[in-house]
Amino acid sequence: YCRKAYKKIRVTRLEDRVTTICQRENSFYVDTVRAFRDRRYEFKGLHKVWKKKLSAAFESGDAAEVKRCKNMEILYESLQLAHKCILNSFYGYVMRKGARWYSMEMAGIVCYTGANIITQARELVEQIGRPLELDTDGIWCVLPNSFPENFVIKSTNAKKPKVTISYPGAMLNILVKEGFTNHQYQELVDPANLTYVTRSENSIFFEVDGPYLAMILPASKEEGKKLKKRYAVFNEDGSLAELKGFEVKRRGELQLIKIFQSSVFEAFLKGSTLEEVYASVAKVADYWLDVLYSKAANMPDSELFELISENRSMSRRLEDYGEQKSTSISTAKRLAEFLGDQMVKDAGLSCRYVISRKPEGSPVTER
Repeated sequence: YCRKAYKKIRVTRLEDRVTTICQRENSFYVDTVRAFRDRRYEFKGLHKVWKKKLSAAFESGDAAEVKRCKNMEILYESLQLAHKCILNSFYGYVMRKGARWYSMEMAGIVCYTGANIITQARELVEQIGRPLELDTDGIWCVLPNSFPENFVIKSTNAKKPKVTISYPGAMLNILVKEGFTNHQYQELVDPANLTYVTRSENSIFFEVDGPYLAMILPASKEEGKKLKKRYAVFNEDGSLAELKGFEVKRRGELQLIKIFQSSVFEAFLKGSTLEEVYASVAKVADYWLDVLYSKAANMPDSELFELISENRSMSRRLEDYGEQKSTSISTAKRLAEFLGDQMVKDAGLSCRYVISRKPEGSPVTER
């Protein structure tokens, strides 16, 4: 009833809670995260080293050395990315009920601090350019072409002859340093006598990615509602740099939507004016609309089913789902009806199905 009448199955309540955090708690969790972050920085450093070696190998024309340097560069890029993924999950883990090191305080502080930093960053960016998309850990924006980007400073240090400073990055980092430094951070220096040393601590930094060729954000379907976490970002060479929230990335989505989205994204890069861009996108959209309106009259059935069927895997056995309802459970039950129960007795059954329009009004699971 709730699902039909209110389009909701649960009510979210907001409540205020107050807690005190001691600077002299056992800091093992923070230490673990810090050690993990430092290891990622090691790999990032090695990635830069091998990138330089690769450039040198290209200049010398040694094919074997180029291949070796390329492999090492890919290896360290993969390692730093793997560490980044795990680093990002430390926060989600801490606020998950049932986690061994569950701490609502830690999650709250991270969330609150992050939200404040991004809000202030947005206010600053708004004065210079235009913010496009805000995330918990970053901000996508357009800055004027005349805005300073990188400054290269020459140094007397033989190991680092030049230092590159990103102006937008430095600008945001000053904001973070001034507003979010913890001046009473306590660190245990002598565990035997419980001696602590107090210092200022701030390890939050903005890194600048880009500039990129283009960023495509879909418009909202309803007034007053905003679309979150859906965007495509392109590199200068036209390749995809980042893709968030689109069906292209999701498992089991309709092939029709995936192919349509992939081709539409590329179409956005064609043309030099807005009208030309829309015309090239419309061409792609028209082709797929023709397929839908003509009910794929000019397409073989096998190809059509490839486009409109969905794939899902069942992690458990059919009987373990009990009274639950889902499209894959309905598919498995129908398979059992005409192929026998032996077909569905094991876990990991891969279901492939098409959702029909009729009987109209009945739930999707029955269609």
